[in-house]
Amino acid sequence: MNDFSLTVSDVMTKKLFSSAQLIAGAKGRLNVIKWVHIVESMDAAKLLKGNELILTTGIHLKDNEECFKQFIHQLIASKAAGLCIELGSSIQKIPHFIQQLATDFQFPLIIFQEEIAFVEITQDIHSMLINQQYEMIKNLEDYAQQLNKYTLTVNNYEQILMHLYKHLGLQVIFTFNGQKPIFIPNIHQEQYETMQRANPDVAKKHFIQCDVNIFNQYYGEVCLFSPKRVINEYDALILDRTVIALSQYLLRELYIEEKKGMEDREILENWLNGQATIEQLAHFVKDHHATSAANHWIVMIHQIQKSNSSDVTYYKLFARNVLEKFGFYPLILEKNHQLIFILANLREQESYKLRIEQALTQIQDNNSKYKYADINILLAVGKYVTHLQAVKNSYTTAKDTLEIRWKSQGLSYFYEDLHLHHLILQLQKNPTIMDMVTENISPLIEYDLKHNSNLVETLKVYLQTNGLKKETSERLFIVRQTLYHRLDKIEQLLGHDFMQPEKRLALEMMLAANERTPVVHLQQ
Repeated sequence: MNDFSLTVSDVMTKKLFSSAQLIAGAKGRLNVIKWVHIVESMDAAKLLKGNELILTTGIHLKDNEECFKQFIHQLIASKAAGLCIELGSSIQKIPHFIQQLATDFQFPLIIFQEEIAFVEITQDIHSMLINQQYEMIKNLEDYAQQLNKYTLTVNNYEQILMHLYKHLGLQVIFTFNGQKPIFIPNIHQEQYETMQRANPDVAKKHFIQCDVNIFNQYYGEVCLFSPKRVINEYDALILDRTVIALSQYLLRELYIEEKKGMEDREILENWLNGQATIEQLAHFVKDHHATSAANHWIVMIHQIQKSNSSDVTYYKLFARNVLEKFGFYPLILEKNHQLIFILANLREQESYKLRIEQALTQIQDNNSKYKYADINILLAVGKYVTHLQAVKNSYTTAKDTLEIRWKSQGLSYFYEDLHLHHLILQLQKNPTIMDMVTENISPLIEYDLKHNSNLVETLKVYLQTNGLKKETSERLFIVRQTLYHRLDKIEQLLGHDFMQPEKRLALEMMLAANERTPVVHLQQ
């Protein structure tokens, strides 16, 4: 326990309080005192900021029980530490209902049986508070220097938390990335859980938490809990400095992890290319503690269009943290201006798309706030696979998805949302198919170029409306007669059977393929 807080119980042991008696609200005797006020006015609330010990002769309360009640309520609402009343000419006795009110709200009510110099009390307590503040600042500086040196030698973050526990003697609770909380030591865990269930309001006085952030991104939280005393300002300041040191340590660990990732480059490349054996992969996955998801993988490619090396490093660290928060274990390979994420899915398969979307949204929304603000990324997500060696297939489909999105960036990130586009992409990769596209629809393209007409668009809309002329003309914003003229010309160029099922299907596929890779072939 530290000595940098002054409680009601502490002042009751002082010489000036030798004639004082705590007559009600004894459960609030651990209330922290930050200042002392002499109040002889009913309008007390506007004078207080919380944790003041109030001194009064009660002259404004004399013979007015309703005013007395309102005064006590004001002090309780203002979070005053307690009330000291000098009995004498103004008040000879504290009404029973006032004592009961103070007890109900755990608000210390102290009486002086004889006349006491309030100025001496204020001087004495203020001197103690000022000396405590000076000592607290000195101790905080010493602690921060010791902690900075200590964090350079520790092997894990639990040692930092143990250092915090030894300094304050309070229960430390660390929740890391949504995992089960760690209690240091474990002996008070049951007391903490019991108090939280029994009286959450009381527990708040004995409990404080501070978020651990990396790149301004939530990573976990450290809490302090004391079943025996109220958490004070010094505890909060020590906790804040410890969390800063812990954040710096975790950031260093992330950098070390990135460096180790470079050593994993060869096995990751072999994995993506289908050249690693199942034994190699099983060992590699086990070494990276991703065994719980060894059969559920997705490859995601982040194509880097604009960046510098430090931007990419920060982007990787930030993206890794966000993806872990949404239930993925990422293995990252940087290659050819790409970040290739092999994601082990640690949660249910049904929600993986939603979680990836949420993670990517968070990464993109925060992009401008961090050091990688100048980085520009194009994203693609491959097929969800359920076998280690099928990751090659997920990688291949991610690359195809990236190629599709390169030309149409408004499309979905996900391979499984782009089946038609993937089919067209495969057609485009086949020279024979593309020759057929040229042979079958080039007459329309050439006619449009020569006559500045719009036969290709007309045919596309006509097919989309299943040959409904009225709807086609409305969508093209042309009169019916103009549409008839265009359809006659299309029939002349493609043949009268262009709406027969087989030829129509072929034309729809060819038009879609041409839309992505326009065919320009003019007759000489």
